[in-house]
Amino acid sequence: MSNYQPELIATARDIEEVKTVAEAGADAVVIGHERYGLRVAGNFDVTAIGQAVQHLHACNKKVYVLTNAIFHNDIVQELPDYFTGLAELEVDGIICGDPSVFPILNELDVDLDVFWNPETLSTNYETLKYWETKGIKRAILSNELALDAIATIKEKINVPVEIQIHGMTCIFQSKRKLVTNYYNYIETDEQLKQDIKSKNMHLRQSNETDTHYPVYEDINGTHIMSNEDLCMIEHLQEIMDARVDSLRINGLFKSREYQQKAVALYREAIDRHQDIITDYQKHQLKQQIVTMQPNDRKLDTGFYYKEQIY
Repeated sequence: MSNYQPELIATARDIEEVKTVAEAGADAVVIGHERYGLRVAGNFDVTAIGQAVQHLHACNKKVYVLTNAIFHNDIVQELPDYFTGLAELEVDGIICGDPSVFPILNELDVDLDVFWNPETLSTNYETLKYWETKGIKRAILSNELALDAIATIKEKINVPVEIQIHGMTCIFQSKRKLVTNYYNYIETDEQLKQDIKSKNMHLRQSNETDTHYPVYEDINGTHIMSNEDLCMIEHLQEIMDARVDSLRINGLFKSREYQQKAVALYREAIDRHQDIITDYQKHQLKQQIVTMQPNDRKLDTGFYYKEQIY
């Protein structure tokens, strides 16, 4: 594998989880605030982001901040101050999906690396070549891509590539408050307050009792998450053969203990792949994840080995 070593990234909900996932083996941590980022694990204000930067930089690790919300005019007006603050804190990158960030950053002339993540739109190398001309420093690829398509994109572009390797994925988002609107329609105000606050809502198909799609609302609207958790720990060899630069674990809706253990297991798997790892050892690592997996969350390989049908 020569000197190739993929970066392992994990999400964190607060400064304590920043510390635990870093100790477990994450090379970088993704944090943010829902006002500026989509599906953040926990809300970090500027002070908390500064604390994360201070701790992780002391450990020779990195901090990436989610700023990938769907921006309207009121938020756009706040972005110059927010970006200036992040640059002063010396965060290692901002994860963006709205083209408005480029003229704003050009006018500010601040030192912030843009990691481009337009969700489902990051699916081909020609589009990403265009965004290279705008100065992106990383391409975060769509979850709907097969591994062979990812390998082709990696060959064709000149910036690092990031993919998700574990955890829940988003399958739908609307800027509208769909759950609130529904409860208002059926006039159950008390149930509305209780369910939205708990973030413990799920969609189920009436003829499939084992379906389990978490649904929640925040200031960015309504989010519907995947029925299964992505798990690629047995398939890291193919990912590393493609020289993917960064591998991300999403800890949304998972306990602190789960996230810490998942990071530690993937850290072990990545390090073992630098030498030789047997199929039996891969299976052992997978089984450790199976044993800690919630009963209502199956494991799956997403679209990495199957065709996406639109």
